[in-house]
Amino acid sequence: MCRLALLCLLLWPAPLWALDLGDTVQVHGFLSQGYLDTNDNNFLGDTKDGLTDFREIGVNINAQLTEQFRVGGQALYCDFGEGSNGNFRTDWLVAEYHLADPFGVRLGKIKMPMGLYNMERDSDFLRPLIFLPQSIYDETRRDSWQAHWGGEIYGNLRFGTWGDVDYQLFAGRMSYDDDSLATMAAGEIVSRFNTLYGLGLSPGDLSRDNNYVYGAALFFNPAVEGLRGGLTFLSLHDESRIHAAQVESLRLKGKVVASLEYSWQQFSVAAEYCETDRKQEQFCETTLDGRSRAWYLLLSYSPVEEVTLSLFYDEYYRLIKNRHEPVGGRNLYPWRKDLAAILRYDISDNWTAKAEWHTLDGTAFYMSYFNPGGADRYWQYGVLKLTFNF
Repeated sequence: MCRLALLCLLLWPAPLWALDLGDTVQVHGFLSQGYLDTNDNNFLGDTKDGLTDFREIGVNINAQLTEQFRVGGQALYCDFGEGSNGNFRTDWLVAEYHLADPFGVRLGKIKMPMGLYNMERDSDFLRPLIFLPQSIYDETRRDSWQAHWGGEIYGNLRFGTWGDVDYQLFAGRMSYDDDSLATMAAGEIVSRFNTLYGLGLSPGDLSRDNNYVYGAALFFNPAVEGLRGGLTFLSLHDESRIHAAQVESLRLKGKVVASLEYSWQQFSVAAEYCETDRKQEQFCETTLDGRSRAWYLLLSYSPVEEVTLSLFYDEYYRLIKNRHEPVGGRNLYPWRKDLAAILRYDISDNWTAKAEWHTLDGTAFYMSYFNPGGADRYWQYGVLKLTFNF
């Protein structure tokens, strides 16, 4: 039923999407359908046989009530196999008061700044890629890391001929759905400990909560056309419990992302470097304590306005000190090296088609969850996606 409804929406005449609500209120949205196929390993679900449950629907509304006060929000349906819950949810919902360029306040469910692209993650038409580099923009955590409930102060500081700086300071809590992948993965931990120690705990009774998240972001806009830099930081603490008993604790002491992006004529280059210092405990036993390292380099070229060709290399190590240390005998390859080629074709102002091919070495992140019988070190996947935006 969902596929039929999506197909009808995609084939509906485009002029009917134009909503004339004046200058005060703006309504926009997007719909997409994709196809994901992998060999050797599963990714975001049972993808070795091909995955067509790979779609998004989003509708957002913004109302500029006064010159300084704005409210807005977006409802998002996201179905990426087991990598999302397949339900409509509140993607973001904010009330914003902008006193002046140097100072403003936001309250509600606010998009979290993390690197260059996390805040634009649900705007598919703004980037050439289908999947952002997974070393920093892990798709399995998208539903929880996209935004937080809380507050933020922000502003723009000008430095004359040197350019300007955008800043954000935020704090609040993230929300986890009971059927989110993060909660499902924590349930897998319960099942594993039941097997090892003869426990009788039920994964269905598990709840996952975020105690806090806070952070800061600086984005530099120097007086060089096409150049942008960024530095973002966040810290958080998650807990999973069955009744009053703690199953898992994850404390990110600090996640730092340094970013650089430059565009010149038909060319663009982006690079980001990230280190995350975290400690993980499962049933009061420390299972991880140390820093991870991630970085990528993305090159894009547009020979004509409608076509963009991209190539990126993305690398992640679960532990910097011992990059090849197996994880509990289950994940023998706790790194991820990804070489990808991407084609984007803008069919019209409203329609965009993309295709990607990835060649990978390593099984970091949630590969053990999707591959309980073990995962191969070398594997590939291809993705196709068609998006309509209005």
